[in-house]
Amino acid sequence: MIPAPTSKPRASVGVVLAAAGKAWSAARPGMPMPATFVLAVRGYFRDSMGVPRSNDYGIYDDGIFVVAPTPLGFSAWNCNTDPSRIGWNAKAGKYMARLRTGVWEFRRLKHHASRPDGYMAFGQGSDAVTVDRLRANLTIAETETGCFGINLHRGGYAGTSSEGCLTIPMEQWGDFRETLNLAIAASGERTFPLILIDGPIA
Repeated sequence: MIPAPTSKPRASVGVVLAAAGKAWSAARPGMPMPATFVLAVRGYFRDSMGVPRSNDYGIYDDGIFVVAPTPLGFSAWNCNTDPSRIGWNAKAGKYMARLRTGVWEFRRLKHHASRPDGYMAFGQGSDAVTVDRLRANLTIAETETGCFGINLHRGGYAGTSSEGCLTIPMEQWGDFRETLNLAIAASGERTFPLILIDGPIA
């Protein structure tokens, strides 16, 4: 078993809106920010989980927020935004991928679509995401932009179950997925912005 968060993220809606707005303006200058979005904060619990003042790998030390107009409103969840381990990925023939901070278009899709145990989750809505491929010493081996199957799906109990995807703790996944599905449906859009920033935030 891996360390479990002792609480969900407690950032206020005002803090989340300010952090998301700053990232949105940098990535999409002049474009109005949508009312429905997801903000993921890498290293949200960096000072209270794992190695102090450090973003860790293989634990749920990140935070994620679903923001939508009322009545759905605002909700906070624990998550992981990193690969479960860093270094060479023999299956892919490349170093492990980590989604770069920025604003990315996500949608509903089937995780492990070709497998009988596939299930509905969320993932890339276009080919345009950028990943850093990290060596074991955390230096960047290369940076790529394209479609890499970076999804947002459920994690495991014994690990975060990520080769570069964002994952939600198993015990929170069902409620998180329902909340985000309702927010997407209410927005009338097929996709939603996933905004990824480095933490911590106030």
